[in-house]
Amino acid sequence: MTILDLRPGFMRTWQDRAAGAGNDDPVGRLWTGVVDRFMAHRHTRRTPPPGPASVVSVGNLALGGTGKTPVTIALARDLAARGQLGAVLTRGYGSRLRGPLVVDPGHCGSGDEARLMAAELADTAWLVVQSRNRAAGLAWLAARHPNLDTILLEDAHQTAVGRHLDVLILDRWRLATAEGAEVLDPAAGPVVPWGPWRESVQGAARADIVLVESENAPARTAAGQPVAAFVRELRLEREVAAGTPWLALSGIARPESFERGAAEALDREPAVAIRCRDHADYEGRLGERVLGAVRAVAGAITITTAKDWIKLRSIWPADLPVVVARQELVWHGKTTLPALVGERLSIR
Repeated sequence: MTILDLRPGFMRTWQDRAAGAGNDDPVGRLWTGVVDRFMAHRHTRRTPPPGPASVVSVGNLALGGTGKTPVTIALARDLAARGQLGAVLTRGYGSRLRGPLVVDPGHCGSGDEARLMAAELADTAWLVVQSRNRAAGLAWLAARHPNLDTILLEDAHQTAVGRHLDVLILDRWRLATAEGAEVLDPAAGPVVPWGPWRESVQGAARADIVLVESENAPARTAAGQPVAAFVRELRLEREVAAGTPWLALSGIARPESFERGAAEALDREPAVAIRCRDHADYEGRLGERVLGAVRAVAGAITITTAKDWIKLRSIWPADLPVVVARQELVWHGKTTLPALVGERLSIR
């Protein structure tokens, strides 16, 4: 397999660092302490907003790739199936639009993940709203849609926006034993720029529910928080003929995971793996380089992610075959995330 890595060097460094890298650096330790104190202070300002809607944050400690978007989509769909009327509020990363605005999947000015969520939730009554200022987005929703039951804050664990419930997706953890039972012990690495983390493991203490990507996980953390689990399954939108050469094309935080999933689905490795930066904008020179690399592999079909296809489809030539790979999320664990969220919200 040939790898064409078009990501900036610093992004590759962040993703390639080992879990403990930088922990012995005195400046790194000092900076982590500063971040921890800042986050602790910000946490004291988090007052749940007034109004009938329950506000639930879905976030993580790492810089990306832990599944916030598919988890948010799956949770919204499950809550919608339970009769909950709601909205997803997202920053709209990568978009120049400040908002608040209701996201249209076909509007190229909105963020790629915002457009993907809007497309995936189009068959429900849920809205996807993009607002660079999350507090302004909540106020906008309260004024224009006062009948909402639930608002999901996508990627908001580190923000000062008030919420009623915090769901934290863990990227790394250890297994431990407490009172004779197996428990989950959260773990994290060095904070950016010393590593690919937004904050240290102390951020896990703010979670009401911990979520991990695993088929088997303990029911509780060492601190007593309930644990839910999920797995992601890659599904190709259409079949690819056996033996057909293929390329993997992605602009996501962790392309290796996508490439492995696609290789398992096709039972063979790609001829070329093209890796672009997360939230890549394929307009202009980057798009030209990508299409040139695709054309260089004669007779190959391109496999890309649903998130990337949101942006690629406007520039993709009709003569180049492409198949979109979508992630299907399956809940695991003794108690699923939708059930835990439902239990917690029913207390209000």
